[in-house]
Amino acid sequence: MDFFVRSALGCLLASALGAWLCRKNERCAAVTGAAGAVLAALIIFAGSTWAFWHHAFNFYASFFQLVVALVGAAAAMHAIGYLAGEGGKKFCAFWSFYHLTFGAMLAVTALRSFIPFLIAWEVMGLASFFLVMLEYENSENQRAAWIYLLGCEAGGLLLMLAFALSGGGSAAYFYLLLAGFGLKIGFPLLHVWLPEAHPAAPAPVSALMSGAMIPLGFCGLFRFMPHTSACFGHAGWALLILGLIGAFFGILFAAGQSNLKRLLAYSSIENMGIISLGFGLGFLGKAYAHPTMALLGLGGGVLHVFNHAVLKGMLFLGAGSVLRATGTLQLDEMGGLMKKMPVTGRCFLCGAIAICGLPPFCGFTGELLIYIGAFSGIAHCHGALFAGALMTAIVLALTGGVACAALAKAAGGAFLGEPRTEASRNAAKEKLSMVIPQLGLLFLALALPLFAGTLPDVLHLTGKAHHLLSVVLAKNALFCCVFYTLIVLVLAWRRRAGRDARAVGTWDCGYARPTGRMEYTASALTQPIADQFDTVLGTKREVKEVSGLFPATAKILISCRDAARNFFWDVIFHGFARFAEKCHALQSGYLHFYIFMMVLALAAMLAWGFWA
Repeated sequence: MDFFVRSALGCLLASALGAWLCRKNERCAAVTGAAGAVLAALIIFAGSTWAFWHHAFNFYASFFQLVVALVGAAAAMHAIGYLAGEGGKKFCAFWSFYHLTFGAMLAVTALRSFIPFLIAWEVMGLASFFLVMLEYENSENQRAAWIYLLGCEAGGLLLMLAFALSGGGSAAYFYLLLAGFGLKIGFPLLHVWLPEAHPAAPAPVSALMSGAMIPLGFCGLFRFMPHTSACFGHAGWALLILGLIGAFFGILFAAGQSNLKRLLAYSSIENMGIISLGFGLGFLGKAYAHPTMALLGLGGGVLHVFNHAVLKGMLFLGAGSVLRATGTLQLDEMGGLMKKMPVTGRCFLCGAIAICGLPPFCGFTGELLIYIGAFSGIAHCHGALFAGALMTAIVLALTGGVACAALAKAAGGAFLGEPRTEASRNAAKEKLSMVIPQLGLLFLALALPLFAGTLPDVLHLTGKAHHLLSVVLAKNALFCCVFYTLIVLVLAWRRRAGRDARAVGTWDCGYARPTGRMEYTASALTQPIADQFDTVLGTKREVKEVSGLFPATAKILISCRDAARNFFWDVIFHGFARFAEKCHALQSGYLHFYIFMMVLALAAMLAWGFWA
């Protein structure tokens, strides 16, 4: 572990101790805790810069350390306002476990030996479990935290089995690694903890977990997997298939959610699928000697890791601001928050556009490289590789379309239109400490496409690879500059034209007083998608139909349950529970039955002894 990581860990430890000593002064404790996280992030940034300029740049370690430091600092600043008024005991618990999680994540990126890595991995899971459990008064939060802990411990057990295998080049070793780290990433069937833990955790914790913690699964996988052509082939196909399933079905389930943070959690599963598509194409390109596809796939995956950290961190922090202002995360109970929370609303809207992969934000840049890598595979590959590249392009396009609907539901349902309930009508004003980190992440989302051209130098590429990636990223930066200029001109024109605007009544289809009751709800916006995939989503409808000439209320509530949990995990656990209940009868049997079982066991042992 290098000097800069040790310094950052010492800073976090001192900050946690300082926050505990200042526990009677909530404001002082908050500033101390946040300042320690920001200082640790600055140390990591300085260390990565020093390593790059001195050609000592360890890409895996430095890149993921930057991701962790960036999101960790932004979330810590947001926590000052988010946790205001929570009380000294809970406040101290938050900063202690937050810094422990932050430090363990940095240690995970730096450690290279099996045993120290496993210790740091377990500390990261246990500390974040207590953060998810912070609001333990709610029974749903307790349940979500235990599901999360079960996922963490299952992943740790799989990693211990993988590391215990002799001969790291075996296929079993790789697939155990894939399952162990896949539980953290949220691959299909292994993702069930993710939509449970994110809504339960405080918003700064959700931002840290989604933006920085779950991508650490890729960091561990790439560090410990054998770097051989055969393993690249296994990894490429596995990541491509998991990415195809995770990307499309993740965003499909996101579109069916009415809870804002649960929607964002499923969107994280989708983005992990997109990252898997990029890395899958890259590894297949390396395994089958297609360097263009390998370069663009790996480059797109790396960029999208960073993009996801910035954008999903910003969106979860925005969701936390909405929760603190309204007291609810139900999209159908919001509306019109843009007037009360203009900065949060605009940041959330830009983040929603960017996470869908639309230009000119950073999300577009990463997906553009994956698209070009897939088209390169379509043009130059044959057989199964051609089919994989073609499916990548198709699924990526379908995913982008559904993502636009899902994130339009999130941004529009929360911030646009008129307030639908008293909670949104009386929403509190946004706090400066919660706005600043969102603005900082928005600035990065705008700036990343312009500076992505440094990626070939960071990766130490030379020759044709350096030229190809530099040309693509330079053209993308030029396109984004033109796009930014057009946006600025349009906004300036609108502002100038708005001086002569007159206030008039809203066109209301003959109704005298338009209200929030006349609007589309968030659920209604994506109902056509939910209807098309009703079998997969398992949608449940609660309808209170309109009755009479002047109905007072009418209601439709659409919810969907996770298919993996409904049709796979619940079946396994319920079957295991039934088996355990039958075995439980053995614990309360008769003495004669126990003696009979002992005689049978002795007879079996004697028979085995004579036979052997």
